[in-house]
Amino acid sequence: MRSGRRTLLALVAAVVALGAVASCSTDPVGDENRTVTAGPVIYPLSLRYHGIDVVADVPYGSDALQRLDVCLPADSAPDTTRTPTSTPGGTASATPDDVGADAAGGGSASGAGTAAAGVAAAGAGAGAGAGAGTAEDGSGAGDAAVAEAASGTRPAVLMIHGGSWSHGDKATAAYRSVCKYLASEGFVTFNVDYRLAPTDPFPAGLDDVRRALDWVFRPTTLSTYDVDSKRVGVFGGSAGGNLAAMLAVTDHDSTAYAEGDRIRAVVDLSGPTNLTTRSTEADGVSAAFQRKQLLYLGCRTYSDCPAATRASPEYHVTSDTAPFFIGHSTDEFIPLWESQEFAATLRRHDVPVTFVAVEGSAHSIAQLDEAMSKRVASFLREHLG
Repeated sequence: MRSGRRTLLALVAAVVALGAVASCSTDPVGDENRTVTAGPVIYPLSLRYHGIDVVADVPYGSDALQRLDVCLPADSAPDTTRTPTSTPGGTASATPDDVGADAAGGGSASGAGTAAAGVAAAGAGAGAGAGAGTAEDGSGAGDAAVAEAASGTRPAVLMIHGGSWSHGDKATAAYRSVCKYLASEGFVTFNVDYRLAPTDPFPAGLDDVRRALDWVFRPTTLSTYDVDSKRVGVFGGSAGGNLAAMLAVTDHDSTAYAEGDRIRAVVDLSGPTNLTTRSTEADGVSAAFQRKQLLYLGCRTYSDCPAATRASPEYHVTSDTAPFFIGHSTDEFIPLWESQEFAATLRRHDVPVTFVAVEGSAHSIAQLDEAMSKRVASFLREHLG
């Protein structure tokens, strides 16, 4: 009898031990809500990226800031690592980047071959097209068939930098390294610049990133970079997180969505989600950041600012919104409640949410230690394949 009891106790102890190991696992798969402690190093900055090509400054519009970089996975076929060249229309030339790699942790970007007219046409055509948010290749069943035929095999991510909507650059070492990191995980990554406030207040930046996303869905882009139009997500940090979230929650209103080209996954790190008077309350953003928001919104006061609601993802969620990964630090300058309330709104509309609260004050992509970087990659892989 005693022997049987000892055996039973041993089995119970084993089950408890296995449960403890599982609860301490760093496996990111299956996150829904979690509080974690971030390491001090931005993991993508610490890596060297061998074989990751960067096609720099590809134009998706005619403005000088309507440019993007393409970070290509190491398995890219030679004819996908193409370089746009100057055109009679005045679009900027570009070469594969081999400088940003060293700034982003000493990585190398190998030479990307010779100029290709196909990419030049893709970029220059974007500059000559209609306004942001429209289908620049026309519409109808014929165009849909062309896009379907052009669609490639690889997942892609449109990445949007931060900077309070007023500064920042896709080519900074940190954002370039994240672009390469995502490429190293198998995602063709489009790292986008956009017009900035106060020169170009809302909705200019949002219009630009929508235009860039429409450019990604163009048949020439899909075929050039071997992108599967059914496997496209967006990623943004800080102001870029706000823009990524806005793209997602308004995606159902876009021409691309109606034609079947949809955002399938969203990563939002520290994105402001409520720019209304709610953000000016005692637990809201600082007075300095309130002024930055007003400059972005093109308003003098919050009491008379219709753009505040229009620019706030919190107020545009629908059941059609793509799944979200939200990362937000507990003590950073964008209040945690913004992401918490946004996550609750998403869930009320049955939108899947992975919410990770990071202890401390790390803002935006500064949250991306090794574990967080892998969580993001796993989330994107789960939803983009």
